[in-house]
Amino acid sequence: MLWGIIPPWHQGDYKSHNVSTNNCRIENIKTSKLYSPILQNGGRCIIIAEGFYEWQTTVKSKTKQPYYIYMPQGDKNETKDTSEDKFSEINGWDGVKLIYMAGIYNIWKSEDIIIYSYSIITMESNDTMNWLHHRMPAILENDEQINAWLDVENVGADMALAYLKPVKILTYHLVSTIVNNSRNKSADCNKKISAGKGTQKTLTSFFSKTGKRKSDQDPEENSNKKIKHEKY
Repeated sequence: MLWGIIPPWHQGDYKSHNVSTNNCRIENIKTSKLYSPILQNGGRCIIIAEGFYEWQTTVKSKTKQPYYIYMPQGDKNETKDTSEDKFSEINGWDGVKLIYMAGIYNIWKSEDIIIYSYSIITMESNDTMNWLHHRMPAILENDEQINAWLDVENVGADMALAYLKPVKILTYHLVSTIVNNSRNKSADCNKKISAGKGTQKTLTSFFSKTGKRKSDQDPEENSNKKIKHEKY
């Protein structure tokens, strides 16, 4: 499945639509000419990940420091190689605790080509993350939210959206700037590094000890100049 919904009206090479659709703002989703029809037609999905990266501009160097953000792992090793984690029908998932992000998807067709694509729903950050960035993904915290978001037959769009709230239970640690290069896929991208007082803590406890910082540009508003940024 492709990250970034392909507009259904697009013709030609699916890579050439030049519309930034990786993220979908929850504030605009019901009025967007792109996202609203998909939402109303039941195109809801969940994006499952071990975590995600976010960048903060440091005060001294003006460089963007990457952070790895994920669910608290309890007794599990938060930086271990997860390549051997397995799923079984009996025990279910026995790996790291995962993040479930709300999204919408669509099916784009062109002659004999069929492509599934999706966008991640984002919202304003709460006190948990706004020290780092003013936007955050809509994360589903429990089975009730997950089931409601996926139950397009019995749960309408408005009710499903009401389940989406900024979450507070997240953990982070500093990671190397090797993640700035999308070609790097090694497990080292997630490894915790030390930088001054950059020791691991929950985002909530970090915020309680620091003042609110000016956030970076929204990634939904900051990309290649060739990309169109329509208010869909």
